[in-house]
Amino acid sequence: MPKPITVEMLQKMSTKDRMTIYEHARDTNSPEADDIIEKLFQHKLLDSAGGGLTRDSGIIQQVEKVCRSAEGIEAATNAASAGEAPMAGIDPLLRDAVREYGHFDTTSWAGGFVAEEVEALGWRRSGRKTLPPGCIAKTAAFFLPPESN
Repeated sequence: MPKPITVEMLQKMSTKDRMTIYEHARDTNSPEADDIIEKLFQHKLLDSAGGGLTRDSGIIQQVEKVCRSAEGIEAATNAASAGEAPMAGIDPLLRDAVREYGHFDTTSWAGGFVAEEVEALGWRRSGRKTLPPGCIAKTAAFFLPPESN
């Protein structure tokens, strides 16, 4: 049986090696793999110097797919119509669909994608708003409806 991977072992690895271990663990369904992923997230061992992933990352593409989906746009506009930031509607969808949501600057990427979609529908940005308890993202852009323009 292989020796368990410790936080110290992960810290000594290069970012590239940690990302390789992470990708392998993500594709493996076992308690050991889940433990590795938890250690990497908990100790922020996958964050790059800039803190996030690039647009061509598979994780960011998953975030974008949810944000630009019909279900995502409906959730965003429903939240905005109820006086919340559109991200309040998308955040639960992302939490369920993207395991890494909340890491790698995914909340910022999501906020940008959602803002683009809502603005394309004629909503006007009007500052920022704190998201409801339970959301992974903490604040997001707030929008006024098209008829108030």
